[in-house]
Amino acid sequence: MNITLNPSITLRQVLHFVVAAETGTMSEAARRLHMAPSAISMSIAELERIVGAQLCIKRKSKGLTLTSTGIVVFRQARQLLDLADEIASLSKRDRTDIRGPLTVGCFMPLAPTIIPPMLADFASQCPHVEVDFIEGYHEDLQERLLNGSIDAAFVYDMDVSPALKTAPLLSVEPYILLPKDHALREAEVVSLRDVAASPLIFFDAPPISTRILEMYRDAGLTPDIRHRSRSYATVRSLVASGRGVAVLFQQPMLDAPYEELKVVLKRVAEPRAHTRAQATVSLAWTRSMRLNARAQAWVNVAVERFGAAGS
Repeated sequence: MNITLNPSITLRQVLHFVVAAETGTMSEAARRLHMAPSAISMSIAELERIVGAQLCIKRKSKGLTLTSTGIVVFRQARQLLDLADEIASLSKRDRTDIRGPLTVGCFMPLAPTIIPPMLADFASQCPHVEVDFIEGYHEDLQERLLNGSIDAAFVYDMDVSPALKTAPLLSVEPYILLPKDHALREAEVVSLRDVAASPLIFFDAPPISTRILEMYRDAGLTPDIRHRSRSYATVRSLVASGRGVAVLFQQPMLDAPYEELKVVLKRVAEPRAHTRAQATVSLAWTRSMRLNARAQAWVNVAVERFGAAGS
């Protein structure tokens, strides 16, 4: 069924269903929409009556699960709301007029340095948009973008699906993390060859992990991987305990100075440090779907905030 061709369906019913599907529970949907859960439930029940099929299954322990028909209707409902939003915003040039929910994603290690300033900047320019964010890793975020559960996501612009469009935001350089008492602690820069004999604490999260291995290969080296982790905090702690060194890109926000955490940061001295070794942080969204006014504003604020190189 194509819900956009049924005049009996109201945008209110569609909105209630979409928010409930995105949040996973009637109670959370009610909280976000400032309504009673019973009103949300009645609205969805009426939509199910019009569609002629059950759209979701409600279980206390697992929350709300979409049926196969519900998944199809959810995708069409998102498109319908986006179109309605575009129509409503045609005459609005001021971002303060934009309203509604927005769900964005962020590659987990980037979140501490990107999400807080973005939320602050966006709230000042789009105060009526309710932003929710999801942290995840590369594959998960791309899947969420493609299935429509998030509107846009901050990712590294490597191994990105051709079904996604990206706006480059900023370039980041690799650095080497050493224990505080390492023999090279006073060096201004350190090469991979300088630490080739040290075990590697490997940040094992694509696509950054792939880039790190490429750097070793370009230098004609094979890393001695002692431990693997997808957590920056775990990698940092292992380095601090003297278990090895690490190669990282995004410098995370820390709860104490590096000196207190018993690690030191060193720029990488490699022939290709300014070409292949660089990584680009980008904002990605689905190529096949036009951005709604809220997501477009998020992209615009991100470009303004981080100084994009283009789109």
